[in-house]
Amino acid sequence: MSLRLNKQTLPANPSLKIWGISVFILISFQVSAQQTPQQRLTTFFGWLSKPEKLPDENNCFQGEGMEITKIDSKCIQNYLKSIQSTGLFSSIYMKDLENEVAEKKAIVAKGDTAERIDYDRYLLSQDPPTTNQMLYALKNTSSTKIDKSKAKVTINLKKPYIQTLIYNMDWEDNVWKVSKIETIE
Repeated sequence: MSLRLNKQTLPANPSLKIWGISVFILISFQVSAQQTPQQRLTTFFGWLSKPEKLPDENNCFQGEGMEITKIDSKCIQNYLKSIQSTGLFSSIYMKDLENEVAEKKAIVAKGDTAERIDYDRYLLSQDPPTTNQMLYALKNTSSTKIDKSKAKVTINLKKPYIQTLIYNMDWEDNVWKVSKIETIE
């Protein structure tokens, strides 16, 4: 973008000139400050790299092994709020997560047992790659397809094993947010 000033078209008031230039600079900064889907996933993997700070839904469940026999509703609400407060997940992801929890609650309410997930929810693996492995693959073996307000980042992992992760993202609140995570093995 370029700004060309023409004395004949600018108002005589110098404060309006400054205001116009300030708006131009602000718009330019906002455009350049927006993260790409890959940059947003770098932020996402940084969040994942601190497991001690990640909310754990399993703390809200009671039961033996993989079985859930009781769900602490207040704990689950805090878990969902914690996930949403990261700003990394779209409303679509949050709705799907809330539906998953509602299904588990309905099963338990009938006196049946629901099941915990036995894998990493965000890397879709029981033995997930490290943050460094994910960042390396994101930088070197990923592809991104953007279609208006949707993006799909495909990450091809080669180590410690071959796996393809697909992060579907939506443009919400002026940032890319994860809406669905899929894997191809």
